[in-house]
Parts: sequence; structure tokens; C-alpha cells
Amino acid sequence: MSDLKQTTEDSRPVVLLAAVAAALIGAFVYYRTDDLLKLPSLIGNLGGTPFIGSGIIDSLAGAIIAFLLLAAWFGLGSVVMRLVQLKRAERHSHVLEAVITTAAGAAAWSLVWFLLGVAGLYSPAAAIVSLAAGIACAIYGSRRLREARDESEVPGRPSAFDRVIIGIIAVPVALAFVASLAPPTAKDTLLYHFALPKAFIAQGSNAFVDGNIASYLALGAEMHAVWAMLLGGVLGPRAGEAAAGAALWLFLPLLLGAIFGWAREIDIPRKYALLAVMLVASVPTVFHVASSGYIDIALSLYVTLAAYGLCRWWADPSSGSLGVVALMLGAALAIKLTALFAFAAFALVILLRGRTAANAAKLVGSAIGALLLAAVIASPTYVRTWGATGSPVFPFYMNIWPGRVEGWDLERSELFQEMNRQYGDVAARPGNYLLAPLRLSTTAQPEDHKQYDGVLGAAFLIGLIFLIWASLRGDLPVEAKIAASVSAILFIFWLFTSEQLRYLLPFLPMLSVAIAAGFRVLDDADRRTASIGSYSLIAASAAAVLTGTAWFALRAPVRVVLGGESRDAFLSRNLDYYKYYDRLNTSTGADEKVWLINMRRDTYNLDRPYFSDYLFEDWTLKRLLWESGSAREIRSKASAMGLRYILVRHDFLIDYEHSSLVDDKRERQENEAKLKIVRELLLDPAKVIMADDRFSLVKIY
Repeated sequence: MSDLKQTTEDSRPVVLLAAVAAALIGAFVYYRTDDLLKLPSLIGNLGGTPFIGSGIIDSLAGAIIAFLLLAAWFGLGSVVMRLVQLKRAERHSHVLEAVITTAAGAAAWSLVWFLLGVAGLYSPAAAIVSLAAGIACAIYGSRRLREARDESEVPGRPSAFDRVIIGIIAVPVALAFVASLAPPTAKDTLLYHFALPKAFIAQGSNAFVDGNIASYLALGAEMHAVWAMLLGGVLGPRAGEAAAGAALWLFLPLLLGAIFGWAREIDIPRKYALLAVMLVASVPTVFHVASSGYIDIALSLYVTLAAYGLCRWWADPSSGSLGVVALMLGAALAIKLTALFAFAAFALVILLRGRTAANAAKLVGSAIGALLLAAVIASPTYVRTWGATGSPVFPFYMNIWPGRVEGWDLERSELFQEMNRQYGDVAARPGNYLLAPLRLSTTAQPEDHKQYDGVLGAAFLIGLIFLIWASLRGDLPVEAKIAASVSAILFIFWLFTSEQLRYLLPFLPMLSVAIAAGFRVLDDADRRTASIGSYSLIAASAAAVLTGTAWFALRAPVRVVLGGESRDAFLSRNLDYYKYYDRLNTSTGADEKVWLINMRRDTYNLDRPYFSDYLFEDWTLKRLLWESGSAREIRSKASAMGLRYILVRHDFLIDYEHSSLVDDKRERQENEAKLKIVRELLLDPAKVIMADDRFSLVKIY
């Protein structure tokens, strides 16, 4: 009887953990009524005829070009890593070595293409010569691949458990690859990730694009889109577009390889290393980012590899490990300013290491030097922006560091910061800070800034619970402790800046490695708990993958990738305003300028000259409205600006309760009079060319 009682008591924590995991998965599914629960009906979007057409040639060309770029990344990386001289770890991972080499090469090529842009050398010839040089370096570097093959032990056959996990990983990776070959539809991609490379190629350089404030940002990842578009453009614009999407997708398999290799190098069994990969691959927002031409996966790769270098330095300080930190952290900062949060997290870890070291001053000094070197590596784009605007961090934080460019000012900078703070809805509900992990895992929704504009899925929260339990049952490896600590610091920074889920992605790979290490500890201490935790993660990840699959089916890119559906037809399905762009592109003069208002500033799909305020797209309209007494006066002023047409999303502009044109400091009667002028400007039957209940295209004169 006493033995039975003891067994029951020992089972209670396991039962509780399993119940919590099941509840989290159930909550995640409950809030997926717009995607996961509609998956059966959405699958029908993938059909239709014709299915295959001549457009498949462009998709194949784009895919081939992307993989040639991958080889060029590896080639130049082989040269760069000879300079870094990173020593092999005791349990060296050849997968991780290949990823580090390739990522280093991508970082170096990004700098090369930035400098080519400054020199005004963007051309197909430069793209072809660069590719040839990269392939030549890859042939040289392939010797190391042959050596690695001979050094590697032949792994055992994957178990059924391993194959299930590999299958779950493969689905989002493959779907993201297919979607990356389709024409882009994501907001920021149309705003600048693809729009700026297209503009750069048109002008032959990366000179700042008039009116597009994003051209002042760090654009390290976009340099690869420029290269890919130039190569694909030899065959045609569609091939260049597919090549650019596939090139940015490449960072996803590299990131997953980095996670697996890092986990194996710290002696985590293969099945748990695969669990770590699955955790990241299954996140629906990871699928969205990888398939949409976004740059956050590239940023995550470099932050992850920098964290790996930091862990290597902690265990065995060397110039090689600090070289990895500097190179990868510099590459991250060259992609996005938010990488500064990783600098702060790394500095804290470095100072903590100094407290326990005998030669603290030398140790800390060399590590801080690596952070400074990283800043130097990333500096060219920031120095150029500094010289042009007066601020290296333009267009951000102008209240701290003023800068000046036509079309942007302190007021808009502060509005932008305020807009970013609205994510997560903490302004209205401060308690959401505490609830953030739960909300991210279950209730979060795409296209809803109050719900983080994405969804994480339940797997990470479940894994975190088991990681905490593992830390109570045994001692985690030091690498796992560092990874978990850096993840926690980055999460805190994220909580108090902009709670947009994409900005959180760089911390997930580190946490996944820590969770995998926790499962290794559980496997040694309590195999039953480790098994229940593993199956819980598989169930949660499968639900998340099905959600990503629903997003894929909603966009339905298969036919356009295979050529059965035209580009115009695909974009008309996915962008409700595309028919207006098509009308402008085909029925107006090549020199007739259009004023875009609240059109997501999609300049990528517009082949006509345009004017559009950056981000706050009704800024000029509001100014002219309150300066003018009639629609005719506004038309006169717009005409003086050289504008011929207005294309506008008008539905909320003329709605008093939602219009950003309303001035709360004025009387309602005065505001209503101004909205009447707006209606006359945008909906005058004599001026309207096309219109529906949301959009209108009107002549100015």
C-alpha cells in the first residue's frame, strides 16, 4: 500500500504537467477559428485549373539562382572563416560549421553589395561577376566539405520518433519555400524589402530613394534581394522576383541547421536536438516571415550564431570565438537596429563572466572589444545615414538624436514610436505585461496589433514549463543557462519596446536550445516526464504547423508558382487594391504622377511616378485639408505638386469615428464640414475613374 501511495505521489507532477500542456494546446486551438479551424475549407483554394504553365520557368530559375547564391555565400565564407580561425569544439558539429561559414559569407557579400551600391555599380554584369567569384571560392571551400564528410561518424538510422519530428519540420519549411517564390503580398515587403531593391536597380545604386524613409535604414538582408533580382532580371522581372524571395527564404534552413548543430555540439541527443528545431520551425509567424520576403529570420540567424560564439567564449576564451561574436553581431546590426538589444544582453553576460574570472580585466576587455568590432562591421550604413540626416539612427528617436530629411520630422518620429508601443495593448491594459507569454502562445492573432500581429503557438510555453521543471531536477549545461539568460533579457527588452511578434523571433532559437538541454536533463532524471513533455511538444507543434498551413492555403501560391495562374490574377486575389494599380499601369501616361493615400505605400507594384507620405500616408492630405476651404482648392494645390491622380483607401477616412483627419481640438461641426470636402475630393462622380466601398481612383484635373 505504501508503495502504491508513493507511486501515486510521484505521478502527480507528471500528470499536472501533462494537464497544463493539454490545456494550453486546447486554448491555442480555441482561438484559431479564422485559420486552423477553417483549414478543411481553405484547402480548396489550392486547386483550380490550369495548374501548370510557362510561368514555372521563372519559378525554377528563381530557385536555381537562390541556391547558386547559397553556394556563393559559402564560398566567400570559407575565406572569411580562415581569418576568424574558430577552433573546433570537443563535440564538433559539421552542420554548425557549414552554417557558420555560409552565414559569414552572406554577411560579407552584404557588405560588398552595399559598397557596390555606393559606387553606383548595380548592374547585371556586376551580379554575374560576383556570382562567378563566389562560386570560385565555393570550389576552393568544397575541400573542407570533403574533409568534413570523412571526419563525420555515420549516424544511426532515425527512429520513428525522429521521423515524426522531421516530418513536422519539413512541412513549414517546404511550404515557406513554395510561397517565397510567389509574388510578394506582405506589407513591409511591398513597402521596402522588395520595393527598395527594385528602386535601387532602376537607379543603378543604393542612393536614398526620394520619399521612402526606409532607404535610410540598415538594409543588410535587402542587399541579397538586389543581387538576386539582378541575376533573375536577365531572364525577366518575374524570375528576379522569385529569386529574391527564395534568397531570403534560405536563411530559414540555415537557422534550423544552426539550432540543430549547436544542440548536438553541447551533447544533446539527436531526438532532443530535433525537438529544438521543431519548436522554431513550427511557429506560424516564422512560416509567415520566411515566406513573405521579411528579414527577421536572417536577423535571428545572426543573433543565434553570435550567442553560440558567446557560449564558446564563456567556456574557453579565444580570439576565434570572439571573432564569431563580432562578425555575427555586426551582421545582425547591419540588418536591423533592434540588434542593439542583443549587444546589451551580451554585455551583461560578459560582465557576469568577469566576476568569476581570475584575469577579469583582460577577459572582459577583449569581449567588449568584440562588441565594438561588431559595431564597426555594421557601421557603413549607419555612418552614411548619419552624414545624410544628422543622425545614425534616423528615422528613429529624433527626440534624442535629431535628424532632418524632407518628409520626416520629430512629430512623425514620435508618432511612429507611439504606434510601435501600441502592440500588445499594454497601454490600455498594463497587466498584459504579465500575461504576455500566455497571450503570445494562445490568443495572439495576425493583422491585429493589440494581439501582437502574429502567433507563437503553445509549444514554447510548454517547453519553458518543462525547462523550469528540469532545472529543479538537475543541473543544466552552462550553455543552456547562458542561452536561457540571453533569451530572458531579450524578452524583457521586447516587452518594454514594441510587442510585435516578429521582433521577438531572435530570442526563440536560443530558448529552443535551452529547452532541448532541459529535456536531456529530464531524460536522465525522469524518463517518463521527458517522454510526456516530448509528446506534448509534438502535439503543440503539429497544431501550429497546421495553422501555418492554413495561412499558406489562404494565400494559395501553388498555381502562380507552377505557372498555371498569372501574376496579375494571383495579386488580384491577395491584394484587394491591385486592380487599381493595374489600371494605372496600363491606362495612364508613363509620366503621370499619382498620389497614394493609405494604400500601404505599396510602390513595388506601381510602375508610375508617385507621391506618398511615409507610414502616415494621409499626412499631406490632412495638412492641405485644414489649409483649404474647398475640394477645388485642394485639387489646385495637388496639381501644383505635379500630381495627376489620387488613389486612396477612403472608407475610414470619411468615417467621423475613425478618421485620422478629424482634429479633436475643434468642434464637431467644423470637422464634419472638412470631411464633406474630403468626400467631394475623393468621391466626385465627375472625377472618379474607379471606385468601390473601400478604394477610389480619381482625376485631380
